[in-house]
Amino acid sequence: MLQFPQIKLGSIINYNDAPCLVVKCDFMKVNRGKPVKQCTMKNLLTGGNFNYSFKSGESIEEADMKKELATFLYISGDSLSFMVSSTYETVELNTEMLGDKADYLKEGLEVHIVYFNDNPISVDLPIKISYTITQTSPAVKGNSVNNITKEAMLETGKVVKVPAFIEEGEKVLINTIEDEYVERDNS
Repeated sequence: MLQFPQIKLGSIINYNDAPCLVVKCDFMKVNRGKPVKQCTMKNLLTGGNFNYSFKSGESIEEADMKKELATFLYISGDSLSFMVSSTYETVELNTEMLGDKADYLKEGLEVHIVYFNDNPISVDLPIKISYTITQTSPAVKGNSVNNITKEAMLETGKVVKVPAFIEEGEKVLINTIEDEYVERDNS
């Protein structure tokens, strides 16, 4: 159980039988009243946000979450196949669970499968992943001298913006959270 002082940004709680991540938490003390924490929470099952005010003395159950390291194997229709590293068990997940982030998956990529009450609910990708550029479009020069970008296709088929100097066949690091180019991968 999380007590009132332990509820903070990044806490994952069990609210209405769903895991919820606290994405914003403001402490407020009203004159002659008990302190409250006004929190914005994200439901990890539906993706929706909502607000809730915790009152002083209130406690809430922590969500039963766990992560397991897994390797992406292949995609078959709407199904993604992963092998759990510790048990060598194959886990099948629907592509809708990852949304557009499924385009970052490539064979052999290590990810973390997130479980709530022993059921997989999401997949955590590494923040930076190395990809080979398979196709680029010509850069379009605008009014800006700096930051001229062009579209490039990664080996997985995902299209991202890269600087104009990046060519086909080069390896680049991509930030999967921001969907943007980071740097060349010289490894």
